[in-house]
Amino acid sequence: MTAAASNGASQADGVRTAAQEIVATLSLPLSLPSAEPLRPLPLVGLRELSRDTTMLYGVGPVDASGRVKDHDVVRALGWRPGDKLEVIPALGGIVIFTSPDGIFTVPLKPCIVIPAAARRLHDIQPGDHVLLAAAPEYGLVIVHTRQAMNDMLARYHSAFPQPGHRHE
Repeated sequence: MTAAASNGASQADGVRTAAQEIVATLSLPLSLPSAEPLRPLPLVGLRELSRDTTMLYGVGPVDASGRVKDHDVVRALGWRPGDKLEVIPALGGIVIFTSPDGIFTVPLKPCIVIPAAARRLHDIQPGDHVLLAAAPEYGLVIVHTRQAMNDMLARYHSAFPQPGHRHE
């Protein structure tokens, strides 16, 4: 039994949960018998860490008005109260950027605001956490839903199968 399988059953309708999908892609070893001492896992070839700092990431909850308070992201974007914003609800996320023709504005207390229509389109509810992927040199942020984050993590981890380990 893998760690993914031992972590509980699927949802009642037989669909695997996001956690089950992500953990299953990690290719974790079979559970060790309790008598066997735990050994450190061997280090696999780690990819070189990127020195590219052109993107800034944050995760935060959405309030009932669609606000996500991430001071680091807003500060890096250089958005000021009253700046005009354009919002494009794309399939992969919600793109928000400064535009002189924008119909939305940065509020007095700068934060990321996801308009109601975009929240409805992406089924974002109050309390949901979203990933903010900011490109400050372009003055834009891409808002990704929890489901998008789950899908990205599952795809990422499934790209690194480890010999001798079984996927669930």
